[in-house]
Amino acid sequence: MSRAIECPREQEVVNAILAGAWPHRCDDALVSHAASCEVCKEVASVSLLLREDVDQSRIEVHVPAAGQVWWRAAVRARLESTQAAARPMTWMHAITGAIVLGVFLSGLTAVWPLLPAGVGTVRDAANRFLPSAEVTSAIAGGLAQSVVVGLVAGAVLIITPLALYVVLSDD
Repeated sequence: MSRAIECPREQEVVNAILAGAWPHRCDDALVSHAASCEVCKEVASVSLLLREDVDQSRIEVHVPAAGQVWWRAAVRARLESTQAAARPMTWMHAITGAIVLGVFLSGLTAVWPLLPAGVGTVRDAANRFLPSAEVTSAIAGGLAQSVVVGLVAGAVLIITPLALYVVLSDD
């Protein structure tokens, strides 16, 4: 026994349900046909469930007032314009950081020849206060290394945010 897959009146049943006329305000012949036709009966039951679901969701939907929508749009527009206005300042901060780094490195280049004499002075001052020459030479060596480590750390602290800004910027 083969079951029917389609019925010529199926669309009429769906239209009646979507129009809200099912079953009391539509043609009695269509209602009796849907009661006897297995395809139309199934289409009617599914369509009724879907129609009830749509009606229920319309009741539950809370559409915001027009003033609230306008206010949110205005706040968003202000925020976007503020961000757009702040972009040049961000670039200026990056350029200023690069200039400060350049000045720092040029000053360090000018002072670098004087550092070994400065380390010797630190060593002499440490000899007065520290009991052993080994401790004094360890401190002097540590100070000489800490200058290089400090320079590398300073360069990383300045270059890393600039590189992240360039990589992550929207422009």
